[in-house]
Amino acid sequence: MWPWWAVTAVAGAAAITLDVIRRTFFLTRLSFANKHVLITGGSQGIGRALAASLLSRGARVTLLARTEATLKQAAQELGEAERARRVAVKSKAANAADVEVQYVCASITDSAELDKAVAKATELFGPVDSLIACAGGAAPGLFLETDATVYARAMELNYMGTLRSIKAVVGQMVRRRRGHVIIVGSAMSVVGFLGYSSYTPCKHALRGLADSLRNELVGFHIHVQIAYPPDTETPGFAHENETKPIETQKMVPADVYSAERVADCMLAGAERGLYHLPAPDPTINLMVNSKAGVTPRGMPFLEAALAPLSALIQSAVSVYFDWWGRQYAARHEREAAAEARVKAE
Repeated sequence: MWPWWAVTAVAGAAAITLDVIRRTFFLTRLSFANKHVLITGGSQGIGRALAASLLSRGARVTLLARTEATLKQAAQELGEAERARRVAVKSKAANAADVEVQYVCASITDSAELDKAVAKATELFGPVDSLIACAGGAAPGLFLETDATVYARAMELNYMGTLRSIKAVVGQMVRRRRGHVIIVGSAMSVVGFLGYSSYTPCKHALRGLADSLRNELVGFHIHVQIAYPPDTETPGFAHENETKPIETQKMVPADVYSAERVADCMLAGAERGLYHLPAPDPTINLMVNSKAGVTPRGMPFLEAALAPLSALIQSAVSVYFDWWGRQYAARHEREAAAEARVKAE
């Protein structure tokens, strides 16, 4: 009779072996080389880091955002950096003409602008092979202090903006019977907590959109994937921290990753043909895996083996989050009482 730890070790090793075999022989590998990749929100942050990594993979990259000055500067700097990298590694493709990066201006909240921008992008680089819908933003705040219009704007930007971006390119992909869409969600696509009631529903909606489109477009050979970036060192994250409630800051201390690391992790998962693209944060990956639903799992055998542990960890996190929710309620009551005293005086 084997001891429990030996049985556990053997089961774990068997699960990992089966998952490696599955990933090696049964997933469709994807390549960005010589592909036209359109990135919304590509002028800064994760979008810009994705562009740099894609250029190094030999892609033709179109950056899309609202501000032309920022886009022009980003495209110029990305091109110069990639040329310098190729010269440093003595690449045969070191000439300026070989680094293909351009930009188009549009707001993802305007379908007409998006359609014009996509048409312009295809004039030089050809049809869009891959769309990375990266544009969006968060404005944390407390539900009791946030007007309903903020929720409408958040949904318009983060959900409807992504949906419009996909609409702008998916028609040509269907006609060509091939294409690739990466929806950049967030860790908030699978969790939600204090301070993010305007942002979390948008990212949950993107998860639902990705799940639905993955199934609906599979017959057209259009690969749909979704990413779950953690807190990332970007201008958007700096802006996000300006309105983040005190309890949220203490409850979830920022464990910030570089945009480059997040982008490389995302693209590596995309190339392996995964549906749920990994984040550099293992905790986020654990949460995503436990909520895969009926979508393709990254390592189904190992996830099945770890399911009991995942349930225990998530239950503990729930208790921890709720403790902070009670701390916020206590602070709210203290402040309300103090305000009432001031008014009485």
